[in-house]
Amino acid sequence: MPKPRPFRIAHLSDLHLTASDRAARSETRLFGRLRGMNAAFRKIVRTPAIQRADLIVFTGDIADRGEIDAWKVFWNALAEAGLSHRALVVPGNHDVCCLGVRAPWNADARADWAKAAAGLRLGNQPTKLPWARSPDPRVAVFGLNSNNLGNFSAADNALGRIGYYQLQDLANKLHVHRDVPVKIVLLHHSPNIPEDRTAAQRGQRPTGPLGRATHQIPRDQRRALRLLCITHRVRLVLHGHMHVAEDRRVAGVHTVGARATTEPDAGKYYFSTFVVLGEGHRVWRKPCAVRV
Repeated sequence: MPKPRPFRIAHLSDLHLTASDRAARSETRLFGRLRGMNAAFRKIVRTPAIQRADLIVFTGDIADRGEIDAWKVFWNALAEAGLSHRALVVPGNHDVCCLGVRAPWNADARADWAKAAAGLRLGNQPTKLPWARSPDPRVAVFGLNSNNLGNFSAADNALGRIGYYQLQDLANKLHVHRDVPVKIVLLHHSPNIPEDRTAAQRGQRPTGPLGRATHQIPRDQRRALRLLCITHRVRLVLHGHMHVAEDRRVAGVHTVGARATTEPDAGKYYFSTFVVLGEGHRVWRKPCAVRV
């Protein structure tokens, strides 16, 4: 009996697309605000590594300020590249964002979620999270909403939240797909921002106590997610948010963080690909760097 063909997955994150091609990204860099994300994304999705992928997962921050026109840029680029039907998307804090300051009576979690849901619906993506999808008999993908909805300002916009009921629903979905060998959990926020000493050991720039405090998922929710992943033998947890390439095992759970895909480094753009081999007993990761 012939072996199943490899199943290829591409992981992109933190696109920060804008409603206008000329607009700048909200977040500053050392030498000012980044531009050109839209044009870069259109070219990235036409590169061979993306075109060969059977599934493309996006772990949030599609639209820099949650604009529906930025979502249209995203879905139009995928449609023109022939990839719309291969995409799975979870939202990030910029997709639900309040990057300014608002009064408590304007901090409406439902209105925040409506922005992201409108963008997701443009691509026929599920808007009730968590969700589970099985694009191949060997693979089950689970999407989480890890955003702090109803935040008051940019200071708490980046905080992560999962919540008890979402974790409970995730546990049920993991049980339903218990016999699938490769289970992958997608969320935007990092489930493990390392302490400064650990980051230094990994060769990373430390986040610092303030950075962790303003970007972290609460400790009990991180632990609960990790225990679910261990119990149900989740093979990969993929996230974005920190704009840092990370590949580590946390309590035995293989956790991979993505760089901001549309932010160039020395003229190159970065993402990861994963190949599910054979019956799903092996998953091979390959970091990709492309010029566009």
